[in-house]
Amino acid sequence: MREQRFGFPTLPDPLAADASCNLTQPALASEGPLHVQLASALRQAIATKEWRQGDAIPSESELMARYGLSRGTVRRAIRTLVEEGLLVSRKGSGTFVTEGGLARPSVLRPLSFATLLHERGVAYVTDVLAKEVVEAPRSVAGELGIAPSAPALFMRRVRSSAGSPLLCQESWSNLCACPGLEASDFSRESLFDAVERCSGRKILRSSVRYLSCPVDEEHAGYLGCDDGEPILVLEQNIQLEDGTPIEWSLTWLGPGQSVAGISFQDDGAVLLGGMPPADASDGRALRRRLELGALDVRRGVARIAHRYPDTPFHIGGALSMAELVAVLLGDVMRTGRDGTPWERRDRLVVSKAHCSVALYPAMLAAGLISQDDLDRGLFGPDAVLFKHPHRDPSRGIETSGGSLGMGLGYAAGLALAIRRRGLDSRVFCVVGDGECDEGSIWESAGFAAFRRLDNLTVVVDANGMQLDGSTSDILDNGPIQRKFASFGFEVCEVDGHDVMALRAALRARSARPRVVVARTVKGKGLSFAEMRVEWHDCALDDELYVRAMEELDAREREICDE
Repeated sequence: MREQRFGFPTLPDPLAADASCNLTQPALASEGPLHVQLASALRQAIATKEWRQGDAIPSESELMARYGLSRGTVRRAIRTLVEEGLLVSRKGSGTFVTEGGLARPSVLRPLSFATLLHERGVAYVTDVLAKEVVEAPRSVAGELGIAPSAPALFMRRVRSSAGSPLLCQESWSNLCACPGLEASDFSRESLFDAVERCSGRKILRSSVRYLSCPVDEEHAGYLGCDDGEPILVLEQNIQLEDGTPIEWSLTWLGPGQSVAGISFQDDGAVLLGGMPPADASDGRALRRRLELGALDVRRGVARIAHRYPDTPFHIGGALSMAELVAVLLGDVMRTGRDGTPWERRDRLVVSKAHCSVALYPAMLAAGLISQDDLDRGLFGPDAVLFKHPHRDPSRGIETSGGSLGMGLGYAAGLALAIRRRGLDSRVFCVVGDGECDEGSIWESAGFAAFRRLDNLTVVVDANGMQLDGSTSDILDNGPIQRKFASFGFEVCEVDGHDVMALRAALRARSARPRVVVARTVKGKGLSFAEMRVEWHDCALDDELYVRAMEELDAREREICDE
């Protein structure tokens, strides 16, 4: 990888800089949040080859100074391009423009490859080699949820750039849900646009599985390579907003092609689970509400811990999961206090129950517990809530906790029982990445995947630390998302402190159990606790409590000013 440093993208309408700093601060040209504007500017520099593959981009500090932005804003913009596959970050070396590779349609944003290539600025042509209505083979019918031999539209397309084939895609589309699709002119209209027009519904999500195999003779001919060369094949299932499978496809990538990243759709316009849709024009207000909800969770954690200044609490892990419980109980879940019949409520199992001091403030906001419940304290004969929770289904506390590794098995059994009762309720289970050292987690994961518990979503609070230090030093689990995938889970990985990315990930569903790996920071929100192993279990004295509330108040002002 070359490490050539290069300059900044030239943007329109530069503002004159303060002469004392001798810098030029360009005006970001697009509308929207600052991190989105910056991401657009950096993306343009890559697309126009001003920044070339393999080169290191300017440092965070340089970008901050150049554009007059905060470090958090710069990091969010860079992270966006990393997720899109345009940049790659290497610890200790910097961030680089990738050497190539195709972005793939993610489980949260079911884009076609045509759209993804267009977004990357790749000029391409599409050759439609086959287009016919066929009787769906049994395997395809199972994927589309239609009867064997029902009509399906089969298409084979090859997409090429600069005369070289990039990929060969074969798809089967559900004509029962999309009448008239076969008459579409795909030289003028994309398949996705035609599907939405003919079905009268929006395409919402996709699930993707990766296969590595030697290419057969037929597809080698389409891709212009030798028979038997190793290639990557993507199996994708596309669904409409009501959950109807609309397309199943296999995509053969040409030799040497790689999958470079994922992208997220977090505008909140399309929701799942019977929840009322948000006004897309009010996305910023929704983000603000959820971020303030997470902030209230952190305040609640500090207040509970301060009430018992001589008692250590698991503050670090509680703070890392603040957004998780705030988004789940404040937006995603049907709590039973929102008009949903109690028996049809969604269930939340916090397997990392030592961190339940974060759960209680979120439950209070959701109306599951009362202020009086909290005022009774967590110890003594009057307590109804406890440092490690006691099962209390009347308050939505589904299981007792304290022994790590037990929650996922309970959640899987709960999901199976709910399915057998014919309910449409969902079960969410929050586990820690350190907790995943427990073998019982993987026994439960195997059971859930074997039973295809599609109403179960596991949320991994992956903060990278546990009682004795870094998880990578204690027992390195490696890429935890791959372990869940190997058991048969649909996997999604998000920034666990980005409330909109979390919201989209937690609302999504599939035909299999899902796992959302939320990358978080232990002790998030309090500067003296962030990534400090001693705050795994620590007391909060008066001085630190005052400091904590000052920092949280300052964060509230930032949220309200954004």
